[in-house]
Amino acid sequence: DYKVRVLDSQSGTEAKVRVIIESRNQQKTWGTVGVSTDVIEASWYALVDSIEYGLLK
Repeated sequence: DYKVRVLDSQSGTEAKVRVIIESRNQQKTWGTVGVSTDVIEASWYALVDSIEYGLLK
């Protein structure tokens, strides 16, 4: 699952966004978060954390 939330909508294009990614495998479900003023960068942070967590657990 992939969700994007704008944290401060009054900041316009400088607003921070929070990206939440929910991942799962056969045994577990976990969520990771990325925060940035750039939605692609925030998505990348959340995705990398999700993959790392899935590989380590």
